[in-house]
Amino acid sequence: MHASSVLINSSRKLDPDVPSPAQFDHVITMLPMTTPHEEVWMDTTSEVAPFRLLAYTLRHKLALVIPANGGTPHLEETPADTPMPDSEISEVDGKVNDIGKLEAHVHYTFRGDEELLLRSVFRRVPEAQWQRVVENVNSGMGGEVTNLKISDPAATREPFTMSYDVARPNFLDWSKKKSDLILPLCQFNLPDLSNADDDNDGDAEPLKLGPKADYVYKIKLELPAKYTAHAPLAFSVKRDYAEYQATYKLEGTTFTASRTLTLRQDELPAPRATDYQAFRRAVTSDLGQFLSVENTVAGTPTPPADMKVDDLVESGRAAVAAGNLPLAIQLLKRATEVDPKNKYVWNFLGGAYLGLRQNDDAIAALHKQIEINPYDEYAYNALGRAYWQERKYDEAVTAFNKQIEINPLDKFSHAGLGAMYSEWHKYDLAAPELEKAASLTPDNAELQVSLGDAYLNLGQDDKALATFDHAVELSATPTVWNNIAYQLSLKKSHLDRAQQYAESAVSATTAALRNVTLDRLTPQELPLVSSLIAYWDTLGWVYFGEGNLDQAEKYVAAAWGLGHHGEVGDHLGQIYEKRGDKNLALRTYALSLSALRPDPETRGRLASLTGGDTKVDATVAKYKEDLQQLRTIDLGKVAKETGSADFFVLLSRGKGSAATVEAVKFASGDEKLKVFTDALRTAEYRVTFPDDTPVKILRRGILSCSTATGTCMFVLMLPDDVRTVD
Repeated sequence: MHASSVLINSSRKLDPDVPSPAQFDHVITMLPMTTPHEEVWMDTTSEVAPFRLLAYTLRHKLALVIPANGGTPHLEETPADTPMPDSEISEVDGKVNDIGKLEAHVHYTFRGDEELLLRSVFRRVPEAQWQRVVENVNSGMGGEVTNLKISDPAATREPFTMSYDVARPNFLDWSKKKSDLILPLCQFNLPDLSNADDDNDGDAEPLKLGPKADYVYKIKLELPAKYTAHAPLAFSVKRDYAEYQATYKLEGTTFTASRTLTLRQDELPAPRATDYQAFRRAVTSDLGQFLSVENTVAGTPTPPADMKVDDLVESGRAAVAAGNLPLAIQLLKRATEVDPKNKYVWNFLGGAYLGLRQNDDAIAALHKQIEINPYDEYAYNALGRAYWQERKYDEAVTAFNKQIEINPLDKFSHAGLGAMYSEWHKYDLAAPELEKAASLTPDNAELQVSLGDAYLNLGQDDKALATFDHAVELSATPTVWNNIAYQLSLKKSHLDRAQQYAESAVSATTAALRNVTLDRLTPQELPLVSSLIAYWDTLGWVYFGEGNLDQAEKYVAAAWGLGHHGEVGDHLGQIYEKRGDKNLALRTYALSLSALRPDPETRGRLASLTGGDTKVDATVAKYKEDLQQLRTIDLGKVAKETGSADFFVLLSRGKGSAATVEAVKFASGDEKLKVFTDALRTAEYRVTFPDDTPVKILRRGILSCSTATGTCMFVLMLPDDVRTVD
């Protein structure tokens, strides 16, 4: 047998009118057989391709065949189909316990294109790293992957298989009366061809649908006895080129589902673009269906009484990671009741309290942790952060230094201590600590910014600018640009550079916010508004340093109205005072002292306007209620139900500087309040925009209605307190 070498391009079509070696980037093999018109095509380069399987990018393409026996090289088309049915079968068999933890066994079977890809990956990656590869495959579900089994990548006669067990705490949020569960690990990726021209021109390029294949997804899910469930609706849609079918069944507390997608053609004529998009939308709509489950136990859901402490701690940690800090505290407090001497729980509880800015509770929990283990590797560092958040600097210094005594190379404590000294304006003490932290973590850009700030305030400008430049080299991100700009603005130094960095940070963040939609809101998008608040304030403060009070007021006032940060309020008060509007400055200083983490220097500024420190507290009390009112929208006497619910509202700039509502979405709570969606859409939101740049502002609020008063109030949450999308 004499094999012919075949030159082919793996990414684009061959142009037969341009005979050039540059058209080829891959070599495969073709073996002519003694039977007329029969050929065996193989990709011998991949090493793990099943016999006669060519990758999708190599099929149905012109290639240059070079016969081994000296025959004439010629163009020939590679086979269009795979030698075996192309299929992917995924099976999930799981059980959810009373506290919402999912434990499941996952099994995949692959044949064809996906098989070739995975065999290549596992052949190339050392076996010690296979766990990480599978964790990436499982990333859509999350949780801990164990008991991994992978078939031999070189055993190409049999299908390629992969199985593992996965445990995910809080898969079902037991703290809610009702939850909607998206079926895990179900991903049918039909290409989006919405940009394709629905052209009747017969010469238009055909639509590429991907390889012909069968995709099968099956799940069996056993739910806790205290839940009732409502299965999605069965669904099917059929075309000549593809077919999709989904079935759902509920027997007692056991839910089963099957979804099957069959692609019979790998391409379609261009005029059928709208037909295909309609099919794709139908499939996508079913993939978005969920399993609705409801807790049947009367009263407010509580953790099961017989839960083990390890399960409580695990679920509490998962809740912290998901941003659900109230749920985490509930679980972890129960864990402390079950086992008050558990060696982990007080640390996690302290961290959850710290995230909610409940600093006194955090400090108490961390002291409990230290009682259990005086040499804990985390507790003193967290305790230092809690004292720092309260601006109890002396106590924070003691805590950070204790952590450093336990571990002299603790990078977090050196960094925290240095940054806190900077806030305390003790830059001579800050610089050495930050230098140590930077030595321990040389690739941390934000740490370089803090170090540059210390140098700047020590009068070492050249050293500071070099450190700032190094920070940008490490990470040219909006956070780094903004932090450099802010430090320069505080010193009123190099304001041209500060303005450039601040404008870059604002521009990048407004661009990211323009992509936000409530239909596809992700946890990663939630911090964008908090970032924009900081960046607007920085740019405004740069303008203030330059003497441009009009621009300064626009940006700082927009930031203050959006986030109610104490430091931003202090800046706005200084702008008003500089303008000579002492009454407005006085009110703004008073409000900022009731706001989020007020600046210690604000009290002195207010005292100078009120005629002495003795009048400060009374002035603050006078305006304290105003802060809540600024975030409250009265929908009027429209309440026909009593209850509360969370909603997301997406705002943008309308006519003038007023805000217009782009979308409203129910997030959680009493579903009967969904009827107020339209009322929230037409409500007036007190949001100001500093310029004409298009930007979307995401807000979350709590709607509370009472039949006793007949009123409904929508109170906007501070952007810093929005941590979850559900």
